[in-house]
Amino acid sequence: MHVPKINQETNWQEISSFIRENGFGILVNVAAGTPLATHIPIELEEKADGAFVLKGHIAKNNPQWEAFTSGPALAIFTAPHAYISSSWYEKEKIPTWNYIAVHIYGPMRILTDEELAASLEKLMNHYEAASEHPVHLHDIPEKELHNNLKAIVGFEMTIADVQARYKLSQNKNDRDYKSVIHHLKQRGDEDALRIAEEMEKRRK
Repeated sequence: MHVPKINQETNWQEISSFIRENGFGILVNVAAGTPLATHIPIELEEKADGAFVLKGHIAKNNPQWEAFTSGPALAIFTAPHAYISSSWYEKEKIPTWNYIAVHIYGPMRILTDEELAASLEKLMNHYEAASEHPVHLHDIPEKELHNNLKAIVGFEMTIADVQARYKLSQNKNDRDYKSVIHHLKQRGDEDALRIAEEMEKRRK
């Protein structure tokens, strides 16, 4: 990903929080020269030694998994984004787009059956926590769970490189910067409000 220095984010605490809050990502790798991509939940996990990895799973009938161990993969996380009108600037006439995106690169390995079950349990517990009647892995009948586990392939990605771009009008003067925040708040949709909030955090 092209990341100009002015938009670069290197604070791992900030980046890891963003990944956890926006865990429905895109997994990309290459098979026989063709890029393949799948939209899936991807969980950031800290291991006992303090290292971080990404874990997830895809359907076994998805051929993408067959290339998991043949080269590095890319996980993409993105969420808030907003169009920035040039009418919000004092002089400039070029509109743009503000957004946050994180790219994680690294080698993959396929999870064992036991690791896959543990990964699914963590995934379910995480997303079921907000449910009125949470469902747990042990609530699934054994045969049904067994059949579903056989139909998916789990993976773990070692984090070899992190690229984070927080494109948030950092190149604008204070007047234009404040104007962008004001108009985003006026727009009022969720993405616009999230971008405005992030901009306020970064320039008082």
